[in-house]
Amino acid sequence: MRARASSKLLATVAASAASVTSAGVVAAHAEDAKVTDPSVIDSRVKIAFEGAFFQNNVHSDDKTGGSDKLGNSNGDFSGSIALTKQISSDMDWRLAGAFHLGKNRSFDRSGPTTGFGNPGTLTIGYGDDYSFQAFDFDVGKHVKVQAADIRFFGGLRLVHSDETGVVSESFAPDNPTDKGGSADKVGSSEYWGIGPRVGAEAYYPLSETWGLTGAVSGSVMWGRRNDRVGVNVTSTNPDNHASVTLFSQSSSQTVTNLDASAGLSWTPLAGATFTAGYKVEQWHNLLINADSTTQTFHGPFLRLEVKM
Repeated sequence: MRARASSKLLATVAASAASVTSAGVVAAHAEDAKVTDPSVIDSRVKIAFEGAFFQNNVHSDDKTGGSDKLGNSNGDFSGSIALTKQISSDMDWRLAGAFHLGKNRSFDRSGPTTGFGNPGTLTIGYGDDYSFQAFDFDVGKHVKVQAADIRFFGGLRLVHSDETGVVSESFAPDNPTDKGGSADKVGSSEYWGIGPRVGAEAYYPLSETWGLTGAVSGSVMWGRRNDRVGVNVTSTNPDNHASVTLFSQSSSQTVTNLDASAGLSWTPLAGATFTAGYKVEQWHNLLINADSTTQTFHGPFLRLEVKM
């Protein structure tokens, strides 16, 4: 009897142990399935900050083929910010904005004169600058190709550019009570356009913390350009000011753009990635006060991506 009771007790303990072990295995598999479930969506927003210092061909030569008397426009600074949000296991959307600040070029020459009826100093000068911005919205589809993650995307790009050029002439009399003044001839051109943008970007891991990145995209924008030429005249003794528009027109224009970049990424912390690389941007018909209808910008960039 005692042996039979002991056998029943051992059988009960073994069954209980097997039940606990089975429950543990099922729970472990359930947890693994939850971690690797491809349907899980990362609810965090990825924010990317980028800065670049570009060389360009905006003012490399003058219209007659010689070197530009004001020098080139190298020193263009660019910056951007982008927000990316996952909407499914393999799709996301992105909202981004970027700006370019062109180098302000100027010169002036001064000398004594009596051409205005009184002795004084005549100054003649010229200056020009430009800036442009791009705003993007796109939806991306992620595709795995072996170890690489490739994101194909399509969306819209809105672009705005602003250019100015000023020819100035001013006279400062030696005697402050004599009449002086200045005249500035100002030319400006502003463009707004919008159109489709498509492209692809890829990430290839080299290790747990290092990887290679690359991207390429193209866009076509249709919009309106507004050109204006005006004169601002100011005089002293008596003080007067007047502005006159000499010329103004608006026209339709198509602008195209191609971008390409490559870099090396480092992820020292979960959710934070640094990328250093080289970028090329090419714009056609964006800037009219340029030595070529196609403007190319290229240079190194730094980017920080964080998930919040």
